[in-house]
Amino acid sequence: MDVKTLTYGAIRGIVEALGDTGHSVFLTPEQAQAEQNALDQNVVGIGVLLGEKDSQTVIVSVVPQSPAQTAGLKAGDVIVSVDGRSTEGLAPDQLVEQVRGAEGSIVTVTVDRPSTGERLDFNLTRQKIKFPSVSWTMVPGTNIALIRFAQFAAGSSDELLAARDAALAAGATSIILDLRGNPGGYVDQATRSASEFMRDKVVYIRETADGQRIPVETDDSITPSDVPLAVLIDNNTASSAEIMSGALKAAGRAPLIGETTFGTGTVLLPFNLSDGSVIRLAVERWLTPEGELIFGKGITPTDQVTLGPDDVPLEPADVSSITPEQLTHITDRQLIKAIETLGGPTFGPAPTTTP
Repeated sequence: MDVKTLTYGAIRGIVEALGDTGHSVFLTPEQAQAEQNALDQNVVGIGVLLGEKDSQTVIVSVVPQSPAQTAGLKAGDVIVSVDGRSTEGLAPDQLVEQVRGAEGSIVTVTVDRPSTGERLDFNLTRQKIKFPSVSWTMVPGTNIALIRFAQFAAGSSDELLAARDAALAAGATSIILDLRGNPGGYVDQATRSASEFMRDKVVYIRETADGQRIPVETDDSITPSDVPLAVLIDNNTASSAEIMSGALKAAGRAPLIGETTFGTGTVLLPFNLSDGSVIRLAVERWLTPEGELIFGKGITPTDQVTLGPDDVPLEPADVSSITPEQLTHITDRQLIKAIETLGGPTFGPAPTTTP
């Protein structure tokens, strides 16, 4: 075993000995750089966002005009192998390391598609990916806008503001904000984004190591919209996305529809080591405006709605391509509930599924 491997093992052991499981962490140079690249939207890969469902790594969404979309990968696909190597037991962040690589290189991704029962192979050429934080469409036959908010990267709040205003200019009288699968990101972007829908409110509370509680309020330089709002969340909604959804719920600004969120919520102070590796130590916790801990608990929905085992969240691109009549036959129950909550068309009974 080489010296670097021994050193990294020792550092990991020291961090783990803190007993701060799920908070403080040691990252190799590659892991640290991958995280920073994702936040800076400087990624070479195939163009998918990953999450977990039923202990499996699934594709949460596919980036428009990416190699993944061109090849035909879909949200809900379960990745079972990469270049012939099984992904069993790998967390999404570990699988990401296998999927990403040098620009122009080819990777073979094998997926199971629950909706059809197929196992499919895709040969994909990695390329630089621009992950748009926001996409939107009008829900067919309604005045409801569906805005998908995928991540809190640099400038994401500006993207959301532009989408909000474009939707209102297009005639939207209410908005569905889809935070499903949103892994979070920069906390200042959560504060600014929440400020686009409410004013003079606490967004979250910082709890320091010595027990101080410091409220963080909306940015009142931003003009909020009071348009009726519903928010979609699921088990892969995390971090800054939990801060925003928790703030909107606490203020009574919007019902949360879906499933309890992932449950992250700590401030990690980075200590950069000489070779590019990083130790991140938890120094603060994030609390909801009511003072409730987010870590390990998550944000509970106002309306608990689960998807069927073969159902996947619809993207704005999916919704924009259907007719008003086809809309009443979709199986995305969480989206259905949001549309009904905002006064859209009434849907028939949901398909019966076995738990």
